[in-house]
Amino acid sequence: MQNKKMSMKSIKSLEYGLIPINQIQPILSNINTNINQLDSIKLNNRLNNKSNNQYLYIINNQSPFINDVVIYNEVIDKESLDITRDAECFDDNITTDICTQFPLFFINRNIIKIPTKIESVIRKYTPRKLLKEIHPDIDVAVELCLLFTTQLTSTYFERLDEPEKMGWKSLHAEYLRDFLSIDPMAYKNVRTALEHPTKRGAIIECDYKPIKGEKNFHYRFGEAYIGKGIVSYHLQTKEAQRLLNKHYIRVSGKSQSNPIVQNLIQFYEDVSLPTIDQIWEEGDRLIKLKYKTKKGKLLKKLGHHSREYFKDQQELSFVEDSIKIFKYLTEDGLMYPDVGTEKSGGRIVDSFTLMPSWIRQMIKIKDKFNVEADYSCLHPNSAISLYGGSKEYLTHNDLALAMSTDISVIKVEHLSFFNKKERQMKASPLYDYYEKNEPKMLQNIIDEKCASEFKHKITSRRLMAKEVEIMTKVVEILNQELIYVGYVYDALICHPNDANRVKEVMDSIILKQGVKTSAKLSSENNPIVVRLKDSKSDLDNKESINSDDEVDDNYIKVEAKLINFNDRIRSMVLEKINNGNEVVFEHAIIEFPNKYKFKDRVLRIYDEINPELIYVIESHIFNPLVG
Repeated sequence: MQNKKMSMKSIKSLEYGLIPINQIQPILSNINTNINQLDSIKLNNRLNNKSNNQYLYIINNQSPFINDVVIYNEVIDKESLDITRDAECFDDNITTDICTQFPLFFINRNIIKIPTKIESVIRKYTPRKLLKEIHPDIDVAVELCLLFTTQLTSTYFERLDEPEKMGWKSLHAEYLRDFLSIDPMAYKNVRTALEHPTKRGAIIECDYKPIKGEKNFHYRFGEAYIGKGIVSYHLQTKEAQRLLNKHYIRVSGKSQSNPIVQNLIQFYEDVSLPTIDQIWEEGDRLIKLKYKTKKGKLLKKLGHHSREYFKDQQELSFVEDSIKIFKYLTEDGLMYPDVGTEKSGGRIVDSFTLMPSWIRQMIKIKDKFNVEADYSCLHPNSAISLYGGSKEYLTHNDLALAMSTDISVIKVEHLSFFNKKERQMKASPLYDYYEKNEPKMLQNIIDEKCASEFKHKITSRRLMAKEVEIMTKVVEILNQELIYVGYVYDALICHPNDANRVKEVMDSIILKQGVKTSAKLSSENNPIVVRLKDSKSDLDNKESINSDDEVDDNYIKVEAKLINFNDRIRSMVLEKINNGNEVVFEHAIIEFPNKYKFKDRVLRIYDEINPELIYVIESHIFNPLVG
């Protein structure tokens, strides 16, 4: 009897919108037991009451749409909670400066992302008989089909980034059964309806090739539907809304106790996003600098051209595509951070991890451009630690010098090297280096791939799990000091004032974990670089001078646009200094286009990759975060 009273008390609190997120999961089963005792109409009225919404701590709706879903083991009771409320499609006006406090609430939670025109295709060309097998109400059946397609929406953006990909995505049967739990056979009936050939081919395809313990069925959109854009759709039927809301609760429930997720919820409150106009401007600036993404792709604009206009389109990353991804991740609110499965080592995915990195660098924290602190060569150094290697503090630059290879090639190869099969590893340019310098480590990795039930993927599972373990400990310490940070796998983004402390904690934790590497602070948002973007940036720690001041003849004048902030160059200069080579810095006046000037010392260099950048400044070499 006491348990029953507690359950009803919990339901009453939910009715008034007062359940904190950290109390949702424990009461779910009790809510389902007593749900018939709750007046659903009264509940909906309460949730529609704006005066109560300020207490609703439940998180918004974005997380399910772009995350990879592989094996999902958590199942909640089969009853759906009827806690829906009518919500119009808000226009958040993405072209204004958006403060992201709204992710702390269910915003537009009945909106899903689907391929363009897919709703009308289902209604016009899918036989009513197939739709009736899904649900007697045709409108409900159509919306269940649309819900299924949301699980493949991410493949649209994957193909924008890598056109050579075929668009397949693994979806576990148990996950789909829970997602469309209106009936045990619902997901199969939906699949049959979506596979029905239309005038332009089937909406989805399934490979029907499971491999026990290794591979689920893989799905993809039909060729006519995968590349036509993504639109927002507002679910109209109560049945579809119930399923979606149940899914949100399940996602938030499994994530809410995660320390990194708890940290991110706090972090979002201080974040503001760039406007679309600002992103276009930054894209133009980076194109002039011949900017390349972390995958080595050159940033370009499509303009009025089709993709086929560019002969080397696979080597390019288009600004237009990046903006589409940004809108997808932010226009209806931020994603709720989602904790991955063991396959991904428990990595957390949110709007910022999936955002193009050059746009992520534009995010402001309390009105200041963020600084990113990331571990240098984390996975290679973790592999050395886990698999009996001998080297310490390995860097991409070390490999580039030893292999006489451009560092960008090394970085791209390291993204996938440890996740490859043995024969694929041997085809990589990295293999010879590791065979010569880390033979024991390499052999241990290969032996494990052959023996493990997860086969070649065991290595990346272990490396990502180690990464998450390290980052979790770092975040927990920072949070104790009331420092909240953004999370991007092996990197953290933070306010400039917190950057040195973040790096300090990261360096301390990584050594305690037995991995010999260190964190480095990004140069992209170094205040000197920010000065080029925003003439109002602070350079309080630099000795600024007025344009009318007389300058000693011993100072040379250097235009700011000629300064090289590349980490590769910084590493090479430090290496020369550490090896005892003479490196002479000259006194200089750094001049900006807006006539702002400051004093520093510079070293003249030659960089084959960026020959127009002919100086490095001393303050950046010895302290990459200036100011």
